Amino acid sequence: MKIITSPAKLMNIDRKSEFLKPTTPVFIGDAALLQSYLKEKSPKFLAELMEISAKLADDNWHRNQNWKAKPSDKESTAAMMAFTGEVYRGLNAETLDKKSIIYLQKNFRMLSGLYGLLKPSDRVMLYRLEMGRKFSFEQYKNLYEFWTEKVTAQLNSEFTTNDFVLNLASKEYIKVLDRKKLKAPVIDFDFHEYKDGKLKTIVVYTKLARGLLVRFCAENQIRTLDEVKAFNYEGYLLDDELSTDKKLVFTR
Repeated sequence: MKIITSPAKLMNIDRKSEFLKPTTPVFIGDAALLQSYLKEKSPKFLAELMEISAKLADDNWHRNQNWKAKPSDKESTAAMMAFTGEVYRGLNAETLDKKSIIYLQKNFRMLSGLYGLLKPSDRVMLYRLEMGRKFSFEQYKNLYEFWTEKVTAQLNSEFTTNDFVLNLASKEYIKVLDRKKLKAPVIDFDFHEYKDGKLKTIVVYTKLARGLLVRFCAENQIRTLDEVKAFNYEGYLLDDELSTDKKLVFTR
């Protein structure tokens, strides 16, 4: 089984885990190639590319100038600890025990616009490069063209017999996987809230729930899809009527 999430814009390299021995991302050479082009871009270009403020663009320009393929411990941290958005708030990796961390190292992967695909222990620096942004370089019109074949092939190389993928990534990021070439079925997810008798999707809660599900899998050492269906953190329960063979819907 592979659990897939998006990265987060918010990052903190001061967070560490005693259970994660630092590793090098499998696509670090490709990340370095991307950064060689990003370093040439002005703060103004970055502001327009990522639709961010001048201050954020300036911050990220400095990040690009300082980025390196082999950062020090002070300049980097394990990917699973680095991301701090809502998904990772739900996961709350800092509070997981060693057994749960070992489980995630084997089963959990994070997609990334810069690094392609990350294991929990992979060392990353502060960066910002969303997969959906139209960053073109060389013969590539965008990051999907650059990453899809590579990331899909890498996941395929990690699958074992009867494996499946839990898609807890955003639409922007999961598009980087070529489902037709992926050698394992993909299970999608929806998380809904009952408000005034009606089902609603609240983005911030959906992101948090994705992280909670990753945590649930780790803490319970989940191996099968039937076990995934038992997810019940923070009031969520599987809705059998809304769920299908390819999508699990949880409500609360």
